[in-house]
Amino acid sequence: MERLVLIDAYGHIYRSFYGLRELTNSQGQPANALYAMARFLLSLEETLPSAWGAFVFDKGKCTRRCTLLPQYKAQRPPMPDALRSQIPAIREWMQAFGWPLLEQEGREADDLMAALAVSTSEDVAVNILSFDKDLAQLVNKHVEILTPGQKGHWNTLDIAGVREKYGLEPQQLCDYLSLLGDSADNIPGVEGVGPKTATTLLQTYGSLEGIRQNLDKVSGQKLRANLTAATETLERNRQLVALDTTMPEDWHWMTVCQRRQPDWKLLCHLAEEQGFKSLQPQFQRHVPDEEPPIADDLPLFAATPAPEKRAEDNGQLLLF
Repeated sequence: MERLVLIDAYGHIYRSFYGLRELTNSQGQPANALYAMARFLLSLEETLPSAWGAFVFDKGKCTRRCTLLPQYKAQRPPMPDALRSQIPAIREWMQAFGWPLLEQEGREADDLMAALAVSTSEDVAVNILSFDKDLAQLVNKHVEILTPGQKGHWNTLDIAGVREKYGLEPQQLCDYLSLLGDSADNIPGVEGVGPKTATTLLQTYGSLEGIRQNLDKVSGQKLRANLTAATETLERNRQLVALDTTMPEDWHWMTVCQRRQPDWKLLCHLAEEQGFKSLQPQFQRHVPDEEPPIADDLPLFAATPAPEKRAEDNGQLLLF
């Protein structure tokens, strides 16, 4: 079975930035996110090999969602300068590992990943690497959500996992998230409706439409009143939460997601340039052996080079 690996780029970049602090490279520049992403890229190569895949980026504000809700994600702080300065190098490393980088102005990464996922046939296993709960609505027999686990393993969210985690079917999650709202995205939910209530309502009535048609049967006068008052909010929320599966013009998943083999020589150079000493031998072992050139003027005996001086422990990545 062919495999397509789609990775939420900024989700993993931010996780790397905040998961590993106060590291600089050999030039004294911030390199914590870059180093963590380099380790992540290497682990992908070792544990999740694929011929097709891509890192998918957000680009600009989401035009569709900001039109529906002008304050959508408005409360989020700007990217820290220490992270912004590392983004060009992170993109370079992704490409050196053979990953295509996909983005489209005004589109979010989860929408692009959704478009790619639904465009594949059922004989393609689609693995989406993301921490975004909205993507769980894509889960089906050949689409799964993966998050890093322990010891190089991946945690998998499949249909059974969605049922266990939410008590619902994947196709009900859009309505579930519409009821709850999302404080991270500045989307208000229905007052008085938490996860347990939302699950019970959808288990009982199936969908938002089913709830609307059976408002008189909903137990609790206050809950009925809140749901009635939130009719327009719920309709808007559903449009906000629903993933846009429109494929960009001229895209085909097998073309835009075609991976190349990692350029191990370039990666060795990049690791040396950054001072990532612990990564260099891991890259070097993948470089094909080459016969050294034969020179007529080589001395019969070569002097043994003096041992390399070890860098002082200054808390920087020269030690890795």
